[in-house]
Amino acid sequence: MKETSVRNYIAIAESSGDGAWWISFPNLPGVTSAADGPEQIASQARDALTSAVEAGATLPRSIEDGVIPPYDLGDYQNPLVVLVRFEAPAPVAVA
Repeated sequence: MKETSVRNYIAIAESSGDGAWWISFPNLPGVTSAADGPEQIASQARDALTSAVEAGATLPRSIEDGVIPPYDLGDYQNPLVVLVRFEAPAPVAVA
């Protein structure tokens, strides 16, 4: 049985206006995703984190570490701030 490490990360989702949503992580530049609707935001965000880890990215410290990344919602139009639960095989490299 594989051990897992559960971490929570902040993601910002922004509607494109045509039903799709763009997803980014304030403390993970370059890690992005898209969702066809709001119901897919969390799963698409988890997929983006999984892809980043599989590509060798080091995840930043998480909410559990007492870290809430700075972000400016003024940079977005009608954003959703989403807490993304991410379960990865342990150990997860954390900066």
